[in-house]
Amino acid sequence: MHFFVYLVFAVLLICMQTTLMPALPDWFAHYDLLIPLVVYLTLFRASTGILPVIIISGVLMDLLSGGGGYIICFLLIFISFRHTTGYFHFKNHVLFLMVVVLAVVMENFIFNVVLSFQLHTVNFSFVSARIFLVQLFWAVMSGPFFYRLYYHVFTEIDQLITGGIREKA
Repeated sequence: MHFFVYLVFAVLLICMQTTLMPALPDWFAHYDLLIPLVVYLTLFRASTGILPVIIISGVLMDLLSGGGGYIICFLLIFISFRHTTGYFHFKNHVLFLMVVVLAVVMENFIFNVVLSFQLHTVNFSFVSARIFLVQLFWAVMSGPFFYRLYYHVFTEIDQLITGGIREKA
């Protein structure tokens, strides 16, 4: 049951990112809304239902963007940070914020590598640097909001589905 909840949440974020975000000014249009969800699922939820959601979300975003790289990025986030909570003993919201920022850096690196392979050259521009800085800004500013949102929503869903037994990672 958790799988379907995560999948619906991911599809709603994909719809928002592909329809609403491009209509907003450039200050909002470049931030990937799925990164906080993938990070939250990776860090704080059981792995039984999240890997298919991560794969489906990456495939959907790759199909909609036409570029590729989302599935690689999301799987790399999952592989890199799956057992982080066992090694680092920060408060959950601090760990979440740090991993979201690192995930934004990883996503930009992966997209630049994919673009370099497609163009057979390495391009650096001030526009891409500005986009990267805007993404980092929104990762830092929206990280606490997304953490609280996901924590409360998934806690309520756990209570509805399992009668109060929280799904643990």
